[in-house]
Amino acid sequence: MQDRELYQQILGLHSPWSVGAIQLDVQRRRVGVVVEHPEGTRFECPECGCSLACYDHVPEREWRHLDTMQFQTILKARVPRVNCPEHGVKQVHVPWAEKGSHLTLLFERLAIDVLLATQTVTGAMAILGTKWDQTWGIVQRAVARGQARKQPLRLPRVGIDEKAFAKRHKDITLLDDLDRSTVEAISDGHNTESGVACLSELSDEQLQSRLCECREAGHSAGGGEDRA
Repeated sequence: MQDRELYQQILGLHSPWSVGAIQLDVQRRRVGVVVEHPEGTRFECPECGCSLACYDHVPEREWRHLDTMQFQTILKARVPRVNCPEHGVKQVHVPWAEKGSHLTLLFERLAIDVLLATQTVTGAMAILGTKWDQTWGIVQRAVARGQARKQPLRLPRVGIDEKAFAKRHKDITLLDDLDRSTVEAISDGHNTESGVACLSELSDEQLQSRLCECREAGHSAGGGEDRA
């Protein structure tokens, strides 16, 4: 009971989820934490948020969590599905991980800090004990979360640059906000089409702000005549 309560607290689980069992494997240096919910729990459809009864469960899945006293910690759960009248049978979201990930959000948070500190994927992999695809998945999900939170801002000055990576076998074009030193858009290749593709990633507000800046610059340079 005390072990379950301990992991309930350190995992930050809330109703309807709770720790049902702790599985200690000393030989493999692993701790398995089985997470479950009470019978009769209702869940939201991931598409529309409609509250529905549990339809069934997918087979047990595992997510790697932060280590416990140098023991690799694995969350285990049978994720419920709901049968939405509008969207059909859908697997519900779990609060400890993003869809499609086999790592918990807290583990991914640690992984991002390690990636920033090491500045290389291979260096982070050595510390975290993750595989290449897992580590790149962490990066891609972190970028997606950052882009979702990012608000479109005015772009008084922009720069377009090209970069080569993967031992120069792949080229990309970057559109940068020169005032904030941030990358605003990325596209494959390093030609005119790549630059146009970068511009197409900007919001209408950003494009309009850029157009206004060009007009104001032309107005000032032309002594009152708009040369943009």
